[in-house]
Amino acid sequence: MAPSALIAGSPLSIAELTAATLDGDLARVSRTAYASTALPDSVGLRASAAREFVPDGYAATWTTAAWIHGALEREPDPHHAHILEGSPAKRHWRGGLVAHSWPLPLIDVAVIAGTPVSTFERTCYDVARESIEDPSSADASLALAGFLALAERRADVLAWLAQGRRLKFTKQVAEILTTR
Repeated sequence: MAPSALIAGSPLSIAELTAATLDGDLARVSRTAYASTALPDSVGLRASAAREFVPDGYAATWTTAAWIHGALEREPDPHHAHILEGSPAKRHWRGGLVAHSWPLPLIDVAVIAGTPVSTFERTCYDVARESIEDPSSADASLALAGFLALAERRADVLAWLAQGRRLKFTKQVAEILTTR
């Protein structure tokens, strides 16, 4: 089996996926995706499971990207995606997706398992900024705690913040990363 998630209906029906799950051959990765029980949970597996929710010309961001990067344990509801810089503006009406219309710079995007995702550093910044702007956001707080637990990547995020980007709260985010 390929090291990616199987989306319900492609190539197996929901009934076949459910039967394979009951037999112990497959496990749920997300609300609509399954994978072999022999596959370890990974960034690529979660990215392939999120592919269904990310429209063309968009990238998975915020809590969706935090889940893909492994900072958020459970799949977010709803998923978040930002339009990519240079993509034509278009509206997306889909249950379980918040499609943001301000463009995400291409330099802040990585393609993981065929799914455009905001980079680890950008995602950490985004959830930290969200937790500063809205302290009551439980998902942002959980994702930030997940990023803070990944101490080996903290220097990467601090270097990214020091690049002089024109973003709000970079000093506050850097302070959070260095003091916690």
